[in-house]
Amino acid sequence: MKAGAMHINKTLVRREFWENRSLWMVPAVVAGILTVLSVYMLVAVLIGHNQTVNNVDFANGAHFQFDQMPDFRDSDSTGAYGFLHVLTLGLGAMFSFIMQIVVFFYLLDSLYADRRDRSILFWRSMPVSDVRTVLAKLATALISVTAITFVVTVAFELVLIVLGLILGSVLGTHPFALLAYPGAFISSWLLLAYALIVSAIWYLPFYGWHMLASSWAKKAPFLWAVLIPLGIVGAEGWVFHSANFARMVWRYTLAWPSVAFNFDPLHVHHSLDDMSVGPLFSIGNVGQLLASPELWIGLVVAAAFVYGAIWLRRKRTEI
Repeated sequence: MKAGAMHINKTLVRREFWENRSLWMVPAVVAGILTVLSVYMLVAVLIGHNQTVNNVDFANGAHFQFDQMPDFRDSDSTGAYGFLHVLTLGLGAMFSFIMQIVVFFYLLDSLYADRRDRSILFWRSMPVSDVRTVLAKLATALISVTAITFVVTVAFELVLIVLGLILGSVLGTHPFALLAYPGAFISSWLLLAYALIVSAIWYLPFYGWHMLASSWAKKAPFLWAVLIPLGIVGAEGWVFHSANFARMVWRYTLAWPSVAFNFDPLHVHHSLDDMSVGPLFSIGNVGQLLASPELWIGLVVAAAFVYGAIWLRRKRTEI
């Protein structure tokens, strides 16, 4: 029975990726475009270097100076770890933001589309419960913002490192020194995986709300998902002349880095020296995360939204 149930769950998740190819095509296309642009910039810089020009101006307004290229000749383990951690987490944040947008539209259409094209009648004739269907769609969203983001980030980072090795070897900045610290690569990827998993769990209330709007809406689930929170903000501001709801949502959205890491995006200093004080992560952050009331309150809210989406899927008819 357990093997059969596991097979059904895997099939449901695969079906979601088959029917929603944007979940993996969008990040792949973005990474491909960025790779082409990076190669173009590398060629332009190398041509400028061969012409003994110190400055290279690109068509998009970007500017590069050869004397600003970081020199890894005297780099130690601290410098290598810091450089790779910043590079990996920075790229991860960029691709994670892109995937959050993709998953937002995927979840808004996940339960609404079945009723719109009346395929819900077919799926109800199959031995698959509404609970399993909704949870499979939620699992697809979690896999997309974690596993796919991780793979694309690491792949693009390796491309940038190869291009950096080529550029650095020509400019004499000794980037091969980074290869002497394989632990820096591994630790940066572990930090990236940890950050993606934590952010996915932290944002479960938003995913649940999007699914609830998708299961409720008879038209335009995007408007239901967006206008209701905006209506609450507007009503609070009109009646109570405050913005506590908006402030609460904003703080919750940006709170997870300060809980999972030693970094608070709400209090970012302008000085890089101030930002670099202390380690970015320690094992105590895991305990701090598990003891966070915000995490557990968010999970309860997410469970309520997902339960509502399952209940509405049972009650709603085709559009």
